[in-house]
Amino acid sequence: MAGNARLNTTSTLGANGRASLARNEAAPPGFISAFSFAGGEAIRLTWDEARESIAGTGPTWLHLSANDDAVEGWLEGVTSMPDVAREFLNGEDKRPRVHIGGNFMYGVVADLELVAKTPDAAAPDAREANRATGALRFYVDKHRMVTVRARPLQSTDRLRHAVLEGATFRDTVDLFAGLIRALNDTFADRIDEIGDCLDDVEETVLEGGHSKCRSTLGEARRRIVEVKRFIDPERNALTQLVLRRLEWAEPRSMESLVQAIQVLNGLGGGLEGLYERAKLLQDEIAAALAEDMNRKLLWLAIMSALLLPATLVTGIFGMNVAGLPGTKDPAAFWIVVGVMTGCAAITIFLLRRLRLW
Repeated sequence: MAGNARLNTTSTLGANGRASLARNEAAPPGFISAFSFAGGEAIRLTWDEARESIAGTGPTWLHLSANDDAVEGWLEGVTSMPDVAREFLNGEDKRPRVHIGGNFMYGVVADLELVAKTPDAAAPDAREANRATGALRFYVDKHRMVTVRARPLQSTDRLRHAVLEGATFRDTVDLFAGLIRALNDTFADRIDEIGDCLDDVEETVLEGGHSKCRSTLGEARRRIVEVKRFIDPERNALTQLVLRRLEWAEPRSMESLVQAIQVLNGLGGGLEGLYERAKLLQDEIAAALAEDMNRKLLWLAIMSALLLPATLVTGIFGMNVAGLPGTKDPAAFWIVVGVMTGCAAITIFLLRRLRLW
């Protein structure tokens, strides 16, 4: 009897243990982070807690990597999200866009990739890496926000650190507004870098060193075009949320999102200003270079005019024909030199009188 009891107890414990192990399975590599916002304060979740919370009434933020088949398989089975949204999160769309449903929205925002700083940050390869862009696919409804990216991005990294440092959010729309604000900070940093570069170029041009900054200005213009190439479609996509407000969103959270989008539009306007400024600096450098060239051509023309009488005299007296005057006179050489000097003096006088020099 005692042996049977011990056997039954062991069997029961074994079943419970297996159930516990099944429930607390290891997090897949594609699971990055998850947070639950109870009362606005963030609570970090494990993989199992995140799966339970995402199926509940949230609000929850689940951040995933697209490079994991296990995550893609799990997303396909999340019935609390619409089928079209699950397919979109598992897709490969990289163009900025926003789709608005009855009580949810999903889409893509473009962002700069998060690159670890290296000692040789000034190297060309490092600069190219720091300008690389990536796509962040998102899904937001009243209870959950799910973000999926293929490579680390700066905006989600900023938002995650803000949450860990104690930032509070009322709901998922307010959290999405925080994501757009983080995106704005990323853009603002890049725009400030370009603005500082243009300040240095402008100062160099005003000091007369325009020949030294042509390559720097060309690099700045290329960076402006790169940022414009993905910030403009993003502004157009997110503007839909200003024109078509989310009826299911809490008014204060919706207002916070609208303000974040307006800041993004303001950054786009600032980028347009930098683009026009770079064009004006390019025109200024071109005008300065043209002025330098004209000045050099003027000196060349003056030297040609000064040497023209001397060339004419030497050409005449250099002819090997009979009858040239002064061939027998010892002072003829100095007389010819005096004539050439006098012609040069007369030429200078005429150029000054006519204000050509």
